[in-house]
Amino acid sequence: MISSLNSIGRVNFVSFDKISFEISDFESLEYNSNGYFYFAQGVLDFITILNNQNDKFIYQVDRIEDKELLLSKDENGKFSYIANVWATPIGVIKNNQINFNLKKYPFLRNPVFLTESDDFESIFRVSPAQSIPIGMFNQNYSIRFNLNNLLTYHTAILGNTGSGKSTTIRQMVSEIKKIETDNLYLHIFDVHNEYEKLVDKSIDVLNEYQIEVNSLALEDWINLLEPSDLVQIPILRRALQLGNAMDNKKLKPDWFELYIAYSLYNNVQTDAVAKRAKIIGLLRGKKVDTSHYTTFGSFTNTKCEVKFKKDIIDTMMHLEPKATDPLEFIHEKIESSDYCIGSFNTLVNSLNYVFLLEESKGNNQIRNFSTTLLTRIEDVQSHYKSLFTESPVERKNDKITVYDVSQLDDELLMFFVSYVSKSIFIQNSQINFDQRNINVLILEEAHRYISREKEKSQPYGVNIFKKIAREGRKFGVFLSISSQRPSELSGTILSQCNNFLLHRIKNNVDLEYMSKTIPYITQNQLKRLSFLPTGTTYAVGELFSIPIEVDVFDNEMTMSPTKTPSVKFVKKSKK
Repeated sequence: MISSLNSIGRVNFVSFDKISFEISDFESLEYNSNGYFYFAQGVLDFITILNNQNDKFIYQVDRIEDKELLLSKDENGKFSYIANVWATPIGVIKNNQINFNLKKYPFLRNPVFLTESDDFESIFRVSPAQSIPIGMFNQNYSIRFNLNNLLTYHTAILGNTGSGKSTTIRQMVSEIKKIETDNLYLHIFDVHNEYEKLVDKSIDVLNEYQIEVNSLALEDWINLLEPSDLVQIPILRRALQLGNAMDNKKLKPDWFELYIAYSLYNNVQTDAVAKRAKIIGLLRGKKVDTSHYTTFGSFTNTKCEVKFKKDIIDTMMHLEPKATDPLEFIHEKIESSDYCIGSFNTLVNSLNYVFLLEESKGNNQIRNFSTTLLTRIEDVQSHYKSLFTESPVERKNDKITVYDVSQLDDELLMFFVSYVSKSIFIQNSQINFDQRNINVLILEEAHRYISREKEKSQPYGVNIFKKIAREGRKFGVFLSISSQRPSELSGTILSQCNNFLLHRIKNNVDLEYMSKTIPYITQNQLKRLSFLPTGTTYAVGELFSIPIEVDVFDNEMTMSPTKTPSVKFVKKSKK
């Protein structure tokens, strides 16, 4: 119960967004009440204002000014020093409940007090059974995060290198691990190998994780191979559909090769010698006589040429009697196929078929335009072959899964994280609402794969994260993005976050970008971020209805394995 004896000042200015009061007795800033010792620290302090109806208004100090008061007008007159304090509104407490929407305000001369522990309990009250401890507020009040408010909204954890982001994540995950839940699953994409101690064993993605090739959709192939928009994406699409048609016996490879050989032969724009080499290769093993097809790309006589072409057509009709219009037949089979194929060999063979098909139409530069695509396929096959399999894969569904992606380059990182995220999103969206799990995707170094730049250069990769940001909540899939470069993050995704755990940020570009994309934060609060101590997070959003600074617990489980070492100096012995 607040005692009138503990008043530290009286209100002398009131507006809808701030109040001010003066402090003349500085000894009143320290006192004992109900066994608790209270003392003012200045800016960021919480204060309580009582009106005549005993309403408790809670404000937070954001500015303090020094003011001199002349005691006498004579030549040797003395001055009295007072503090003029400005504070912004938080809410009003009534019946031990805080309402953050003020419908009325304090009045002039209302007494001001330091906010006491009972009032903090009203402000920060959460059920211990449904929350986790995260740190300390005001050095003596333990702060807990409500799990539903923390995990069933998208969250951004932002701050410069060394500001404490990873410590905050480790504290949250280590506490969540202690709570028994039926439907909660955390997926941590560990870029710097910082979270392996949180689980019995993390997954070394390059050596212990496998992706079934047949599960890759078009956007997965695009993220993996990074084809160019104008030429290579259409070629890749056609190759995947062609490979799917052949895998599913819609098109017979022998019939298709016969058609390409026939089309190539009829294309007069193609170099005769090079054309012959391709045709001989396509017809090898088929019942077509090529003995009179000379090395110069011509026939010894017209009769042999006619027989050669007839043999091709007859063999094609034998293999596919219904394909009276071969080009229309091919188009129909390809367009009715999807993009799933069984192996990389199928993709390589299908690409070669597409190249030959284009060359038969006179497009002789198609292979040159696709050189980088072929190089990327070779690179993936050579360096990341173990990541892919043609066999079915069974996944364990652990409560906390840590994917060690520290060995992946930016391109493969984008592919892997988007693939896993999309798989989880699709799986959860196909489950009845009352049976859906809560899946939280914790994305470390998120600016590496959901950046504004990649929205333009790799839109297929960023699209799944934008989709989860917009629709994930109704399907039980949530993002927790961590980044040291807020200004590089996708504005679409950042604007969908409802919780922000902000650490020290000094870069003006980052601060300006955050002011435009984060609806929960004021300019004064942004300025405060530049001065936050390491290990302190500024929590705003659905976690609490008021922004608060929390000193995150730092224990053995939260100690960073990537902490910067210090120089060790050798002490010289005294002689």
